[in-house]
Amino acid sequence: MRMRPVLAVTGSVFLFSANGFSAHAAAEPAGGKSLPASGTAVALTEDGDMVLECDGVVHRFEVLGTGQLHVGDRVAGVQPTVAVETDAEQLTGYDADLGTVTVSEKTPAVGDFVAPAAGREFPAAESLAQDLTVSMQHSPCGDGQPATFTNKTAFPLLNTNLTSFPPRNAVYLMTDPVELTDIANPSGPSVTLTEFPLTLTPAS
Repeated sequence: MRMRPVLAVTGSVFLFSANGFSAHAAAEPAGGKSLPASGTAVALTEDGDMVLECDGVVHRFEVLGTGQLHVGDRVAGVQPTVAVETDAEQLTGYDADLGTVTVSEKTPAVGDFVAPAAGREFPAAESLAQDLTVSMQHSPCGDGQPATFTNKTAFPLLNTNLTSFPPRNAVYLMTDPVELTDIANPSGPSVTLTEFPLTLTPAS
């Protein structure tokens, strides 16, 4: 398990809603590239560490793969905000108990890119929207049969000090644990996703 940096949320207030993730970020000196035009698709490589817990047993493993973001329209409000949709993700990992684990974006989900002030795009706060299915060869709950889990609602991964877009070696972190339910048995034991630091960089 690699050590991951922790992002401090200082001078910022984040509000999550069904329409996405809005942020009021402290103004800091600008830097980095300009945000691409609306309609731009961005291909990424992704490197993450997942931590799943069920019945008190914790599983930690690395996932690697690709993703694609889509720059959307500007969102009306006090701070300069642009919708950024997570169109796709396809990650694969391995755990000795779970076997091969695949993580994919279930449906496109919309997050936000929030600039510090008009005319200054960086450092920005960005929510990376996640609406996932997590499939594994051996379920961590129950009898260890193959299983696919999913979150009930989309959730964000955050980077509050983004200095370029597309993100380059930028780490996004969870805000709260997320419950994952078994698609084939929604009333059965659930899995909790407790950590999911994910590093994004442009695909070469």
